[in-house]
Amino acid sequence: MSTDVTGAERRRVPRVAVSPDQGIECTFEVRTRIRLLDISLSGALLASEARLPVGTRAHLHAGVGSAPFAPEVQVQRVADRGSRESSAGLGAVFVGMDEKSRRSLEAFLRKASE
Repeated sequence: MSTDVTGAERRRVPRVAVSPDQGIECTFEVRTRIRLLDISLSGALLASEARLPVGTRAHLHAGVGSAPFAPEVQVQRVADRGSRESSAGLGAVFVGMDEKSRRSLEAFLRKASE
């Protein structure tokens, strides 16, 4: 129980401990700014102040060219970007995207390679 400096209970409702074998699954959504360093049809290299572990899935919201782009990504690798950079390099693969995002990405890559 949580008490203040006088020893008085501060909670109005008691808490119950939860064990992993009870099957309760939670997600914790965190928003952070990232910078897109490079991109391909299969994934992207991102610079992020948040160091996300390999396997982390996230929703990326960006614009490629003038079109919206919103794939689901999964972090495949994490690399330090050097002592001068406070951000980590996150190698991410696209694990899902809608058709509009796919078309936007294909058009952007086609135009960028001309």
